Amino acid sequence: MQREQQETQRMDGFDHRAPSYFICPISLQVMKDPVTIYTGMTFDRESIQKWLFSYKKITCPITKQPLSDFRLTPNSNLLRLIQSWSLQNASSSTTKFVEPEPNDHDALMKVLLEEIKQPHLQVKSLRKVKSLIQENRGDSSRITCISDDGLFSLVASFVVKTELPGIPQITGNDTPAIMNEAVSLLCLLRPSDEKLKMVAQNENGLLIDSLCLIITQYLSNLQIRTQAALLLKSIFKVVDGIYKDGLRVEFLESITEILKDQISKHGSLTVLAILMEVMSYGKNKEKAIKGGLIPVLIELLAEDNEKHLCEMMLVVLEKLCQKAEGRAAFVAHPAGIAVVSSKIFKVSHVGDDKSISLLLCVLRFCISSGEVAREFMEVGGVTKICLVIQSGCNSRTKEKAREILGFHLKTWNKTPCFPSFFKA
Repeated sequence: MQREQQETQRMDGFDHRAPSYFICPISLQVMKDPVTIYTGMTFDRESIQKWLFSYKKITCPITKQPLSDFRLTPNSNLLRLIQSWSLQNASSSTTKFVEPEPNDHDALMKVLLEEIKQPHLQVKSLRKVKSLIQENRGDSSRITCISDDGLFSLVASFVVKTELPGIPQITGNDTPAIMNEAVSLLCLLRPSDEKLKMVAQNENGLLIDSLCLIITQYLSNLQIRTQAALLLKSIFKVVDGIYKDGLRVEFLESITEILKDQISKHGSLTVLAILMEVMSYGKNKEKAIKGGLIPVLIELLAEDNEKHLCEMMLVVLEKLCQKAEGRAAFVAHPAGIAVVSSKIFKVSHVGDDKSISLLLCVLRFCISSGEVAREFMEVGGVTKICLVIQSGCNSRTKEKAREILGFHLKTWNKTPCFPSFFKA
């Protein structure tokens, strides 16, 4: 009995130093015998027994949810952590909390997964889970209680349950913080393609809608918008086409702004990857054109010669120019034809092919436009096409170049700047 009293005094003396998940929500003391009730909340056995059986309460002290089951399930993982912490802190009243040894990380994750169910602890718990994953990313053996698949489903629920314009769901005082932490944590996880697809397509693509709205609505929070874009990049690679064809004009305008701002190469590559995935679905081309994507791409191409970025921008431009309004926007830009022509022999063999394909797409529908033909000649485009035909480019690219040359050959052949080796 005396030993028990001493142990109680020792533990009580450290309540102000203990991790929050060691504290009973009722007694506000370190738990000696933690048990979990029907709602998933954990309390000290003595405190919850008084609540239920002495005070005759029939609701959870935290959630206020009516209880249909009054069983108390021992939380052995939490008890082991509390006991370990107590021994480590027994020597001095000034000793601070010592993090668990590596073999305790799995148990700590279990505790955090319980704590994350409590609304007032959710933000803090998400941060702890994120920190734990970052510390153990290279050693999967240290956390085995939950897979990335299981954790992805749990954390995604915080994103879709947060109230956003157009998606009225559950909200709370820490909604922005919960959103930040949940999206940041999702970016750390590596779920299987099957799990990613299942979660993304659940409830008619609610997660996709939520991430799109984050990019559209959180204009002042660049970090969460970039992280949402990274998630959408992965999601759009695995979901069915139906989840790509209903994108809003506002979303495409927002990612165009991210591209225009050129915050980072990684951010630009992410947005371009999204555009390449979704441009072929529904009315996305028309929406992107309406959102001003074509002039932004032309201006970025004029400034950038980085191989991969240029190749991706040329692919997206070609897709947009498959539409009449896209071609009109392209030729209306004073630098459109000149910029694309300048990329031939300047980026890569892939860049050459994409540039030729884009010019072919535009010039095929501008045969009757003498103005476009003159501009193409004046900016050196015709000379570049002739050089492609004579170069070591692949046969497919050369064939496209010959087709372009054939559109206005009689007109160009009469001009003094037409290559003499091609004159009739």
